[in-house]
Amino acid sequence: MIRKLAFAALAALVAAPAPAAAACPAPSVAAATPGGSLPQTSARLRAHQTLKILAIGSSTTAGVGGGGAGFANQLGPLIKSRAPQSAIEVVVSGVLAETASGAASRLQAEIAAHRPNLVIWQLGTNDATFGVSSESFRATIAAGLAAIRGAGADAVLVDPQFSRWAEGSQATAVKARIIAEEGARRGVPVARRFAAMQRLSQTNRPAFDGLISWDGLHLSPAGHACMAEQVAGTILRTALR
Repeated sequence: MIRKLAFAALAALVAAPAPAAAACPAPSVAAATPGGSLPQTSARLRAHQTLKILAIGSSTTAGVGGGGAGFANQLGPLIKSRAPQSAIEVVVSGVLAETASGAASRLQAEIAAHRPNLVIWQLGTNDATFGVSSESFRATIAAGLAAIRGAGADAVLVDPQFSRWAEGSQATAVKARIIAEEGARRGVPVARRFAAMQRLSQTNRPAFDGLISWDGLHLSPAGHACMAEQVAGTILRTALR
C-alpha cells in the first residue's frame, strides 16, 4: 500500500506545475562527515582537468519536483564557480521509487558506460519508506562503495531529506545514521541533508516548508536548489580544502 501511495504521489507531482524557485534559506547548514576524502576529484580540479560526475539515486536524483532543474542538473555550474578552469560534466541517472539496492545493482553498468571520476549516490529515503532492514541497507552501501572504489572513482553519499513523512517515524533517521557511519568507516564524504533539514524545520518552519513539495515527501524547486548547494559545497570543501 505504501509503495502504491508513493507511486501515486510521484505521478501527481510530475504532472503538477512547479512553483517558482526561491533563494535557498539555509545555504550552509549541511556539513560532510569528518574523515572523508576525494583524491581523484581534488587532483582533477587542481590540475584544471575535466571532472565527470555520475549522479545516481531515486526520484530526487531524477529531478522530481524540481520543475526541470533537479539538484543534480545544478551541480555543474556550482562546482565550476569555484573551479572555473575545469570542465564539469554531470550524468544524471535517477529511477523513481528506487531503493539503494536497485541503484547498487546498476552501478557497475553505469560506471562502465560513463567512466566517472566521482559518483554521487543519493539514498535512504525509499529504503526507510519501504521498510528495508538496517542489515540489508548497510550491506548494500558497502557493496556499492566497493564497486565505485574498485572502478577508481571517488564517492559522495547523500543521505535522506528530512521531510514531513519523516516526522512521524524514526525509520529515516536510522537510515541517515547508517549512511553517516558507513561513510566515516570507509572515508567517504556524506552530504548530511537530513540533519540540515531537520534543524531548519525546528528553527524556521516556514523556510523548511518551502523546501518540501505539496506531497510532504519530495523537494520543491527551492529544495532542489538548496540540495544542490549542500552537495556541491560538500564536494568543494572536501576536494579543495
